[in-house]
Amino acid sequence: MDIFCEQIVKKVSTGKDKALKVLIALGVCILSAVCVFVFFFILPVPMLGLVLAAGICYGGYYLMTGFSCEYEYIVTNGEIDVDKIIAQRKRVRLITAKAPTFETFGEYTDSVPDAAEGATVVNAVGENESDAGTKDYYADFKHTSAGDVRLIFSPEDRVVEAIIPFLPAQVRINLKKQQ
Repeated sequence: MDIFCEQIVKKVSTGKDKALKVLIALGVCILSAVCVFVFFFILPVPMLGLVLAAGICYGGYYLMTGFSCEYEYIVTNGEIDVDKIIAQRKRVRLITAKAPTFETFGEYTDSVPDAAEGATVVNAVGENESDAGTKDYYADFKHTSAGDVRLIFSPEDRVVEAIIPFLPAQVRINLKKQQ
């Protein structure tokens, strides 16, 4: 029987993201005002000033909507794909992992040891709109191109249940001890 499960979570907005949005908005306002002033009063080409101001406004809109990100977790027969969807216009594959290669898997808490030195950390933590109380999980594994990897993500229970049957026996035993 094939197992397929997917989930989309929204990226948690940070204070840095909000500050950058404010800076972009201020920059757009200032640059648009300068363009209109220069091309209306200094150079007699008002239409060019309006076109440039419109382009600056569109560029600011494009940059600001780029902060709207979602993560999609897809589990297909023990293979986990994690994609980042940027402003619903661009999809980037962050990592593809196979659950049978997991060295560790469990709930991500303060007691979890740090990732191996030199490991690539893929942070795809998000907040699910339907259930605000989802837990963060982690998985350590070796990837063919990225080497040692730690994946940190926020799956629903159904996604975790789709992963568990494909975990190595020792990892499943350790996971049950945690719960």
